[in-house]
Amino acid sequence: MDEFSTDTTPAGKFSGKRPVGLTLLCILTFIGSGLSAMSSFFVAIAYNIIPMAVKESPFGDTAALLELIKSAGPSFFIIMGVLYLGSLSGAIFMFQLRKTGFHVYTLAQLIMLIIPSLMIEGYILPFANLLLTGSFVLAYGINLRIMR
Repeated sequence: MDEFSTDTTPAGKFSGKRPVGLTLLCILTFIGSGLSAMSSFFVAIAYNIIPMAVKESPFGDTAALLELIKSAGPSFFIIMGVLYLGSLSGAIFMFQLRKTGFHVYTLAQLIMLIIPSLMIEGYILPFANLLLTGSFVLAYGINLRIMR
C-alpha cells in the first residue's frame, strides 16, 4: 500500500506517489465510464432490438423509456459511447498523474451534460447528474496540484 501514500519530502514537496483518494476516484471512473461506454455502444448496435426487449421487461411502465430511446436515435448512443471513452482516457491519464487527463475528463463530462439536451426532445438535465459530475470534477481538481 506504500505506493499509494501521500508522503511528502521534508521540504513539503509531493513525493510522486498517487494518493489513495485519487486512486479511488480513478477506479470509480474506470468502472462507471467503462461500463457506460460498453452499454452505449451495445444500445447503438442493437438499436432495433432494444424496444422489443424493453417492452418485454418485467419492470413497470416502460413507455417513457421507449420514447426516450426512440427520440435519441442510435447516433446519440454512439456519441455518448465515444464521450465515455474520453472520460475513461482522462481517468487513465490522471491515474498516471498527468494533468492532461483532468482536462480530457472534464471536457468529456461537460459535453455529456449538454449533448442529451441537444439531441433528445424535451430532455431536462437531472440535478443528480449535475451534482455527480461536479463532485467528481471538483475531487479531481483538488488533486491537480500533485499531477505533472
